[in-house]
Amino acid sequence: MDDLFSYQADDVHGGTTPAIPKHRRQKTASSFRAVWEPVTASRFGDLPEAYHHAAGGTALLRSADAQVAVLPPPHPALDIADIAQDVADVAAAVKQRVHVTTWERLFTRGLEIMPFALAALLISTLVWGAYFLPIPLVVMLLGFDVYWAWRSLNMGIHTIRGYRAMKATALIDWRRRFEVETLPYGPFAADNGRRGDRDFIAWDDVHHMIIIPTYKESVEKLRATLGKLAESEVAREKLLVVVAMEEPDTDAPRRFEILQSEFGHSFLAMIGTTHPGDIAGEVRGKSSNEAWAAKKAKRLFCDQMGYNLDHMTVTSCDADTLFHPRYFSALTYYFATNPKRYRTFWQGPIFYYNNVWDVPAPLRIQNSLGGINHLAKLMRKYTVLFPQSTYSLSMRMCHDVGYWDVDVVPEDWHMFLKCFFELGGEPDVQPILLPVGNDGVRAVSYKRTFWEHYQQARRHAWGCSDIPYAIKQFIAHPEIPFLRKLRRTWSLTENHVLWSAQWFLITGVAANMSAGGWSGWVGLNLHPFAQHNIPTWFITTSHWILMPCMIPLIMMIILDMMMRPERPKRWKVWLYPVQFIQWTLMAPITLFFTAMPALDAQVRLALGRRLEYKVTEKA
Repeated sequence: MDDLFSYQADDVHGGTTPAIPKHRRQKTASSFRAVWEPVTASRFGDLPEAYHHAAGGTALLRSADAQVAVLPPPHPALDIADIAQDVADVAAAVKQRVHVTTWERLFTRGLEIMPFALAALLISTLVWGAYFLPIPLVVMLLGFDVYWAWRSLNMGIHTIRGYRAMKATALIDWRRRFEVETLPYGPFAADNGRRGDRDFIAWDDVHHMIIIPTYKESVEKLRATLGKLAESEVAREKLLVVVAMEEPDTDAPRRFEILQSEFGHSFLAMIGTTHPGDIAGEVRGKSSNEAWAAKKAKRLFCDQMGYNLDHMTVTSCDADTLFHPRYFSALTYYFATNPKRYRTFWQGPIFYYNNVWDVPAPLRIQNSLGGINHLAKLMRKYTVLFPQSTYSLSMRMCHDVGYWDVDVVPEDWHMFLKCFFELGGEPDVQPILLPVGNDGVRAVSYKRTFWEHYQQARRHAWGCSDIPYAIKQFIAHPEIPFLRKLRRTWSLTENHVLWSAQWFLITGVAANMSAGGWSGWVGLNLHPFAQHNIPTWFITTSHWILMPCMIPLIMMIILDMMMRPERPKRWKVWLYPVQFIQWTLMAPITLFFTAMPALDAQVRLALGRRLEYKVTEKA
């Protein structure tokens, strides 16, 4: 099997960006593992011609009123729209906190308690069900075993399909495909592709805004992100990079100046925004920062520089996200040719492989399972998809719904739900099968890494706070077909309830049954169930149902080894067996870093204890 990824060299994280010939960049772009190739973006010269749309020169200056690095307009003046928009933003942030009746408050509290109540009900049946309803409990557990076995086999099949699809997708020349498919109608026709039943946008008219939220990330970390982004096939022609900084991070402007001097000429445009830290009604975090950055960038690029809002996408990512060199070429193709471009999210499979060889071995299990499971979900034809962490959508849709909400912690699923309900249930998710790289949690010390990982998992599980939001929106939008909105809301609820409960229903039951069986050899009685009530055939039947789950697990372990970046030379050979032995810790690791963080988040939500956004430490 040929190498699909390459481990990032140390100079990516701490050194300067080397220059390479153009033909070399084009060659590595066709590799599946190009996401993890060492950053090789070269420095460019003058700004492209398109960057001169605004008169007044080409120097990037900082405007105090806009708080964004901008090209000076011909006649600098106070923009009243900025003031009006800021007032509207504050009003939107606090509107749901005023004029709330007692009934609405009680209803909301009931919905916030619901996720934990459902999870606790499922888990507690293993205790009281064995005594009072043993036969219904056995039927429920066997039914869940069958469902889990089917789900595991299904995931194994779609993981293999996804692996093959990613290899094929990495070889596609997206510009060429666009031209071939639009040739009969003239790819750059004067009517911009609107002929008959065809609806496409000219390739050169599409632009992509990428928002990179950052809070105290190092220059080296952001250099790796921007360096890989600069290797995009369309970096100079289409990418409008927005580095979204936070005002409390006082050193952010200095870091931005360093990065802008290195990469400012690598993109069509690169600007920086500073999100104030004292706006009333806002929750500090990625969502509010992105909302601020997107509004400021829209005023600059669209209102002042003349870029077409309807021909632009906006991509949400993290400060450590590494894009495949052909991701934005593929996004250009899908956006330009999809008739439902203004109702579509685009999502690539996310793998936590950036620093996989630096993460503690037990936590690699979580990272591996997360990436492979995400790939399998994107490959399933009949499934409900939500955008996750790094995703793209049209700037038109983002603008029409009022951008990201500023008073929430989870922004990805929440943004989709906001678009889904406000736009008549039309938005959907379309996969882009090119890998997206992210860092696994790695703190300054080995022990602290586990705590940081737990906190990140809890923050991800805080998405359970979207369940009350979705149910209230479900009721508020009767115009959306009932089954369509039920399917979304059910999938959201099922995901979070099983997130915390499935370990106890599968692994917990199996472990307890095994403990009960082996305890007889040492003269103990450790069986968790009421032994005289549970049928004796239950254990054997459950084992036989779940036995096939070993097949997809072995397949995932093999694929994980095949897809990982190459081991760096500094990685000791005697540690090689550890990457296989680590899987024996799967049961306790998934308990403490999957089920428990989810229960923690649900308990906090039920008790009304809000979770503050905390940037994960990634050394």
